Amino acid sequence: MNRYLLPGIATIIMAFFSFCKSAQYANAPNPGERYDPSTDIPLVSTLTIPVNIAINDLVSSLNSMTQGVLYEDYSFTDNGNDNLMLKITKVQPITMFVNGQTLKYRIPVQIWAKQKLFLGSAEVQGDLALNMKTTFSINPDWSLRTQTTVEYHEWLKNPVLKTGLGNINIQSLANIMLNRSKTTLSETLDRMVSQQFTLRPYIQEAWIAIQEPVLLDEEYRAWIKTTPISIGMTPLETDWNTIRAKIAVECHNDVSFGEKPVFRQNSSLPNLKMIHRAPDDFQVRIVTDVPFEEAQRLARTMMVGQVFESGRKKVRIDDIRIWGNGARLVVNAQLSGSFNGNIYFTGRPLFNPQRNQIEVADLDFHTDTRNLLLKSAAWLFSGPIKKRMADAMAFPLDQDLADLKSTIQETLNHYEIQQGVVLTGTVDSIAVEQTMVTPAGIRVDLFSKGKLNVEVKGL
Repeated sequence: MNRYLLPGIATIIMAFFSFCKSAQYANAPNPGERYDPSTDIPLVSTLTIPVNIAINDLVSSLNSMTQGVLYEDYSFTDNGNDNLMLKITKVQPITMFVNGQTLKYRIPVQIWAKQKLFLGSAEVQGDLALNMKTTFSINPDWSLRTQTTVEYHEWLKNPVLKTGLGNINIQSLANIMLNRSKTTLSETLDRMVSQQFTLRPYIQEAWIAIQEPVLLDEEYRAWIKTTPISIGMTPLETDWNTIRAKIAVECHNDVSFGEKPVFRQNSSLPNLKMIHRAPDDFQVRIVTDVPFEEAQRLARTMMVGQVFESGRKKVRIDDIRIWGNGARLVVNAQLSGSFNGNIYFTGRPLFNPQRNQIEVADLDFHTDTRNLLLKSAAWLFSGPIKKRMADAMAFPLDQDLADLKSTIQETLNHYEIQQGVVLTGTVDSIAVEQTMVTPAGIRVDLFSKGKLNVEVKGL
């Protein structure tokens, strides 16, 4: 061997072993992975839905239900042997106005009556308008409770007594006969209303429909699932044109990504709970997650391959892993170079409203990592690796929140719950309420406010 090469080879070998000695593999103690089970607390949302029913629609529905004969009794022995036969036929449309929880309406009818007398019977016929009053309320089982009275009547065509010799005007006698039948007529109308007007089927259908997962975004396959837990309603209020009430639904809302969520339908509609007032706005709390896989992908994009130097020493970041430890995130950085091994950072994820992003603001070396580096690689403390890692732990939500708001608003522009029942609304704001660490990733609790309205047409 050439004698001049020996010193050079010796120098290279010595440098190689010197580097190997300074770059030996050393792992900091792993902080471990654990999650606080109390972090996954269901958030309760309140959906306040104003319901408006036009009086004109109610009157049209009432007129379509009450066609022709309203009441007929062809027996003298019915109703406690009242010795009266009676037939009432509607001859003109009903008119109505509402005051508070009282309906007042006018029903033009034709009356035919036959009164049993000591000798034979007397038959009467005439046209009159019944002016009636109904007070109403909603029972806990969602049925409508009414109490109807006939306030007064007015003859449109004077009643006549039909005899073989001709017709005789007997308005006074007819008034007596009519007054005796007012209670029967009122009870008949209340029975018709209770049979025809019940809210339960409509509320039951809406209760089940609201639980069906809704696809918010097809590209990201984002679904929102609503689970109602209670329902209440304010007392009915009226003016000359509209009946109004507010329905308040308390529920849980969850956002998930991927396939349509599998859910167990809660078909048990609770009883109506009357409430004195409800918020003017809907207040929705939505739970979503930034999965650890997504957080790792974003952090790796920024940090893997980065080299940090201090004098003649340098390290390269080869990989990043993220998981949870209690309420904090653990960031595992795998290094190579002057230090070979794994080091760990920890910090609490927080939402920065100024930048509209999740950050790990207090990210720092874990205590065990700090102790190890102080002995073997103290120079890393004076370098920018900690700051650069903290910068990489930022997960912007601007576009996600804007897309979510836009998608919900598009749905609320005109959403037909069922035929004749249309939901409209506006989304005023969507913001992050809090963040926390869960086994799935960084949980983000979103808080949304806006307004909803339900129009009921063509009852």
